[in-house]
Amino acid sequence: MRKLLSLMLVSAIILVACSSSELSITEVQKIPPKVQESINFMDTDYTLQIVNDTKSDVKYIIFQSAGTVTAELEERENILDIKLDTENEENSELKQYVYKLTRGDAQYDSINIKINGQDTPIDNSIGF
Repeated sequence: MRKLLSLMLVSAIILVACSSSELSITEVQKIPPKVQESINFMDTDYTLQIVNDTKSDVKYIIFQSAGTVTAELEERENILDIKLDTENEENSELKQYVYKLTRGDAQYDSINIKINGQDTPIDNSIGF
């Protein structure tokens, strides 16, 4: 009986540890079909857009830039800062960057996006 109870306890701990996720932002190379459909409905003139996947609490950030983009996250109090920095903007052709934002266990009420250090409003937000 003790072995069974111990096995169940260890299994429960492993499941809880595996289900918790961390706050992260990663560039997406293969855009999920539902996100791609949402992007297709959006205005392509927008520089910064967000697509919310309400079922998984994941957000996709779509950013158009003529340069190379790097993304970082910073939590402060109840605000999540997403820092998008661009480099090498000599190319005049816009490229679309798509980032997947996973909330994980992070506790924030609002998102603030900074492009090259400047607070930037979101042009469009859509959910599915």
